[in-house]
Amino acid sequence: MIYENVKNVAKGIKEIKIQGASNIELEAIKAIKEYIYETKKLGEELIEETKENINHLVVQRPNEPKLRNSLNYIFQEVKKHPHNTEEIEKEIEKYQEKTEIGNEKVSEMASQMITDGSKILTHCHSTLVENAFKKAYDKGIDFQVFCTETRPRYQGRITAKNLSDYGIKTTMVTDASVTHYLKGIDYFFTGADVIFSDGTIMNKLGTHAISIAAKEFKTEHIVLTTTHCVEANDLLSFVQEIEERSEDEVWEKENRPVNLKIKNPAFDIVPNDLIGKFITEEGVFSPETLSFWVNQFQRK
Repeated sequence: MIYENVKNVAKGIKEIKIQGASNIELEAIKAIKEYIYETKKLGEELIEETKENINHLVVQRPNEPKLRNSLNYIFQEVKKHPHNTEEIEKEIEKYQEKTEIGNEKVSEMASQMITDGSKILTHCHSTLVENAFKKAYDKGIDFQVFCTETRPRYQGRITAKNLSDYGIKTTMVTDASVTHYLKGIDYFFTGADVIFSDGTIMNKLGTHAISIAAKEFKTEHIVLTTTHCVEANDLLSFVQEIEERSEDEVWEKENRPVNLKIKNPAFDIVPNDLIGKFITEEGVFSPETLSFWVNQFQRK
């Protein structure tokens, strides 16, 4: 049986009402924790029903290893303590705390790159990126942020509104106008939905194109992420199907030509040679040093 709040969170993830790898991860963890707290199941019944609820969350975003890795950790704890839900809840709370501390560490390190006069471009909405800007602002640093619209769902509006409401100097630009504004931009900050073992990433569609342009303008692409985004099934990663979103997000069915086909992929792949550095809870890495770290991590 799927727990009601798990259904609600899954729906929010699918409809991008809950979005951004960090937010998706934390909301999913909370939903499973609530399920564990309220369920009366124990033993094999608990294991099977937890698996069912976790799978219901995971299938909503097939290209989110951060979600899979975290829920897999919880599932392993359920298998260790199938007759002790209090122990499982304690382990989930420890994991939540560790995750939140890691997220804070990433944003703090990134904020230290921002100085008076900095101009930074960002794409889509990343909680880690948003919090880095807020931390820099709280230190009294005078800087500007440029946000893309991020069509077709306009997730860039979330970033722009949150930063503007916070008091940060914020400018929204259309996706197609990025090259017009890149001259004079110091950094291109993004999150990452997936990290591959060679330092290549998968992120919101449009990231690749902007990263190409940023390199031409000598604007460093900085990726804010955590190691939970490492793709565990790395050999299969590049052939896994990228999520295809609804055509209606681009053009509503009732208004578009009957025979028109629309492609609306959610993500694209950014090669490692376009990325300047990764800021993670484990430290700052170049794509090369991150690749070494990931390969060591996967051997553990």
